[in-house]
Amino acid sequence: MKQINHILLLMLMAFSFFACQKDDMGGESVGYLRLNVGESTSTNSRSIVPEDYQPKQIAVQILNSSNQVVEETEDWELWKEKAIALKPGVYTIKATSNGFDGQAADFDIPYYAGSETVTIENGKEAQKTVVCTLANVKVTVKFDENFVNKFKSVTVQVGDIAGDYTPLNFTTSETRSAYFPVTSLFSKISVTNNNGVNNSLRNEFTDVKARDHYILNYKLAETGNSNITVTVDPTTHEYTYTFTVSPESTNGAEISASAWDRLAYLKAQSVNLGTGVNAEGLKFQYRTKVSGEDGAWTDVSVSEKEGIYTGFVTGLTAVTEYEYRFVNKDEVVIGAVQSFTTAAVDAQTALYNGNFDLWSESGSTIYPGSAEEAGNTTSFWNTSNPGTTQGLGAIGGAVNPTTGVQSPVHTTGEGAYAAKLQTTNKLGVLAAASLYTGSFMGLSGMSANMEFGKPFTSRPVALRGYYMYTPQVINRVSRVPEGVEIVKDETMDQCAIFIALAKKSFTFNNNKEEEYIDYEGDDNIIAYGELPSGAATSGDGYTEFTIPLKYKESQFGEQPTHIIIVCSASKYGDYMTGGDNSLLYVDDFSLVYEGTPTIWENK
Repeated sequence: MKQINHILLLMLMAFSFFACQKDDMGGESVGYLRLNVGESTSTNSRSIVPEDYQPKQIAVQILNSSNQVVEETEDWELWKEKAIALKPGVYTIKATSNGFDGQAADFDIPYYAGSETVTIENGKEAQKTVVCTLANVKVTVKFDENFVNKFKSVTVQVGDIAGDYTPLNFTTSETRSAYFPVTSLFSKISVTNNNGVNNSLRNEFTDVKARDHYILNYKLAETGNSNITVTVDPTTHEYTYTFTVSPESTNGAEISASAWDRLAYLKAQSVNLGTGVNAEGLKFQYRTKVSGEDGAWTDVSVSEKEGIYTGFVTGLTAVTEYEYRFVNKDEVVIGAVQSFTTAAVDAQTALYNGNFDLWSESGSTIYPGSAEEAGNTTSFWNTSNPGTTQGLGAIGGAVNPTTGVQSPVHTTGEGAYAAKLQTTNKLGVLAAASLYTGSFMGLSGMSANMEFGKPFTSRPVALRGYYMYTPQVINRVSRVPEGVEIVKDETMDQCAIFIALAKKSFTFNNNKEEEYIDYEGDDNIIAYGELPSGAATSGDGYTEFTIPLKYKESQFGEQPTHIIIVCSASKYGDYMTGGDNSLLYVDDFSLVYEGTPTIWENK
């Protein structure tokens, strides 16, 4: 069957019957649009499609300069030999496959689209061509006959790495090509040899673009090792991968990498050593991709837990492609060689006003920060003070539970301050002192609306600082978190200091538990760390702390957009539970960038 791409030719013709033509469009000057069709051959040609989907039927929309649709049709052929009257002006012409938007993965559902702009002038003829090209990604899987005969079962699963679409399964009898939205893809082959031994191999394809055609060839290896060769034809956007797999060598592993600018986290799972492969000395190795076969491999030690092997590569160079592999002590490759590219240089942003030397006052409210920031929702640090100094919260007199003090401070000197957080009560209601990166969004009755998180894109490994805490017995109990035991007038209060990196800010009401942040379960939280103990500090001075940021394994490669730091003199103050006069001092907070990140396993 001859395969073709359709090119939509939009012929704009202004008919010059008279110098200033008038018609039924209210006597206004007009031009005309005529459509025609041409054909051109292409490697990315159309395949056989299901009866209920007709990508060859091209829908057309004509939009004016205000992005309003002025004319449209579900089938451009209905406009053949028809002159479409348009007022003079600039128009956008959009042509797409009718009945499908390309946002799904399935067999034989190519999606074509094209767009151009054109200017209609009165009394002049204009022409424009809109070329409809493949707007999704084509994947074809092929199996060598000898390969199929050597295995009891063979399945290749192809899907998007992000998991937004249901993966597709290619069996040895599947001859159709599949089409995917433009996103990073993976392929995973699962085989069972004639001895009943199972094995699998996963590969990833990044930097995927529209019109790409990935051809995955699976053939029988001549030796006992499995390998991959890749050929690329950039003129046709075809990428041919040939995977040679040995039925005798059943070793394999799913390996993955998540990279920052200077380090990468490597993981191997579903490790199958097969027959005759030494299990000693399992490790990762890496080298720069540019070094190729001549480059020496560098060993990376691994940690093993429940059959999953992980390791960190440090000292890398930003924006550089590296190869990595999983091997034993004999350097037998388990699985396949993969690659990753490090990110652009991460800025190591310092924590603004982390020494808490800046304080200001607006009205009766004390704020952490400069006078320009006072009461401004764009300020970096904020407190719960507005809740006890403004509106209904000011009844009975303004109280600022969080203030800046010049004694005691960790670092002495002119202009040196520390933050003092002292839990108080207002008219018999607990007012837990807090200090956080975010904004106080106002009161709703006697409850507070707050926003946690300020813009921040760096990736530190820890929060370091100093604190001093003197708790009191919890004498006010309103609500208690599930799983927490508190006995009024017996249980000692605790302080809280924690940090999180997130992909958004969070707005919530302190009286609505359903709005509280789920730091473990919310995928918008990339990393989290907290003070291990909120008990009283020893001695009469400051105690140093370092809180490691635990990066969720599933989110390790993500870039944060916001930072959340929270300090509270009463850990359960948001539940209106704590002890009057529990006193917390904090000073000299800083972010740590050197060292290896901590992984929050299986999160």
